[in-house]
Amino acid sequence: MENSKICQETELLSDETQQMDTAVCVTVSEMDAGKRLDVWLCEQLEGRTRSFVQKLIEDGSVLLDGRASVKKDKNARLNAGMQVQVNIPAPAAMELVPENIPLEIVYEDADLLVVNKPKGMVVHPAPGNYTGTLVHALLWHCGDSLSGIGGVARPGIVHRIDKDTSGLLIVAKSDRAHIGLADQIREHSFTRQYEAVVYGNIKEERGTLRDYLGRSSTDRKKMAVVSPLAPDAREAVTHYEVLERFDGFTHVRLTLETGRTHQIRVQMAAFGHPVAGDPLYGPQKVMTELQGQCLHAKNIGFVHPVTGEHLALDSALPEYFTRFLGKLRRGSKIAPGLMQGILMTCDCDGTLICHDDTIPPVNIQAVRRFTAAGGQFALATGRPVPMVERFISQLGITTPCVLFNGGMIYDPVDKRPLWYTEIPLEAKKLALQVMEDFKDAPGGVPGIEIFAPDMIYLLNWHPYMQWHLVDRYPIPHQKATFSEIEHLPWVKFMFVCDEKYMGNLIKYLDKHPVDGVQLVRSDRMLYEVLPMSGGKGSGVERLADMLGVPRNRVVAMGDYENDREMLNWAGFAVVPVNAPPEIQKIADLTTQADNTAGAVAEAIDYLIEHKQSIF
Repeated sequence: MENSKICQETELLSDETQQMDTAVCVTVSEMDAGKRLDVWLCEQLEGRTRSFVQKLIEDGSVLLDGRASVKKDKNARLNAGMQVQVNIPAPAAMELVPENIPLEIVYEDADLLVVNKPKGMVVHPAPGNYTGTLVHALLWHCGDSLSGIGGVARPGIVHRIDKDTSGLLIVAKSDRAHIGLADQIREHSFTRQYEAVVYGNIKEERGTLRDYLGRSSTDRKKMAVVSPLAPDAREAVTHYEVLERFDGFTHVRLTLETGRTHQIRVQMAAFGHPVAGDPLYGPQKVMTELQGQCLHAKNIGFVHPVTGEHLALDSALPEYFTRFLGKLRRGSKIAPGLMQGILMTCDCDGTLICHDDTIPPVNIQAVRRFTAAGGQFALATGRPVPMVERFISQLGITTPCVLFNGGMIYDPVDKRPLWYTEIPLEAKKLALQVMEDFKDAPGGVPGIEIFAPDMIYLLNWHPYMQWHLVDRYPIPHQKATFSEIEHLPWVKFMFVCDEKYMGNLIKYLDKHPVDGVQLVRSDRMLYEVLPMSGGKGSGVERLADMLGVPRNRVVAMGDYENDREMLNWAGFAVVPVNAPPEIQKIADLTTQADNTAGAVAEAIDYLIEHKQSIF
């Protein structure tokens, strides 16, 4: 007990339980003078919660200079030299009877387990629920291997979720795990993400709710948003992100920064968007089909308190949740043929996807809404097939896509090229020329990648290739000499060099023009050589001709210089707010969201809302 002097510690035998009580006597140091008693005791009694300490004070189990404590003493300020004795009663003998109730265990080892709790199950015994709880099931599964810190009725319980909330819950099997997990919860280093369907249409795509919660003054069963000055006020912080919008409802992800009783339910109700089906905080006319709130603890992340390993666990949305989502999707206001005859081509990097190659969920749902309404959605990217297959699957794309920055039209249904172009034989020699002329240049010879329809060949290696060919996916590639691949079809080839040397490379290429190709910078470290018949603009034009879509019904969305031609050609051009100013100038619409916050979803919603004026 740092900064305090332990004057004695004795074991007191409880005649009633025949278990050992603990008595601790501490002298308050100069440094701790002025602190609140309950706060200070939490610091001294490692692993004990503030509510546990406050109950000890209320029960008179704390002696202040020999005087038994009373309820109001929890707010008392300490004086230096004060003698504080704490009597911690041993837990009474467990009388709970284990019950053979099936459990869905997501993770388990000697110190802890993570269970996926179903809707309708109470976590621990309480008035009205003395059997059938999660604790009864845990006692059957774990036997005596549960932490006793939670007390008789709550062995192993570190945190709780409500009866009608489903999802992940951590259970401590050892006291050391319980203490370590409690510390992480207290320090807000414990990650908890929920998903919910809430009433109404949340205006913003994402945001943060900061409130103070306390017991409701009108209904003691409820919590409420209260003044920060209220006696039991505790700060509550919840971050939200819109995943999907429906007529009258919003599907959201909610990340807890704090963990207060009924936190999400209270804050969302105060925000004007109560959780669907919530009988306590929602509308008086409860949605009985959900049998409680549509709220699921989906993800949980923490550091294993014993091994130090970081664990990140996920659970699928339960049947009641997905069934309700399906009903909402079927009832969407968007008519099946509303987007019929509209083609939307979309860049990947910096537009559709985040920097870690993930697609924001809101974009996925928007693309699916667009195609469900009859629209055709196609990727228009510099990437080859292996690098876009995952995106095609996630988005459910069936429309042919423009790959290799216009060098190939690829059919994702039959998984074959419908068309591709080739670099002229004489232009291929530019790669040899650069390899020879840059031997002694600052930065050395640039990396050179050759893109054939079914393989990537490397003429010269560059460290950046490790990231985009190996670490990200990986995707098939092989090293080769020029003579080995000279007569293969090259859809395009690409120079890779450090950003600080890119200017030298561009100046060199400007001085050595080659017939039959065009040069496009597609990234800060990438410079592409495309056939004159390539380019995203000509690729999108060719795709539109194949599909029979007129130019004025083509929407193009991109963010970079290699998207310029496509944006200029399309009937309606959209760019995300993260696009450079010179690209934004040629757009008909610049979104408010960037690529990480659902720019594509914003664009699709705009098209649906303004269809009549755009097309």
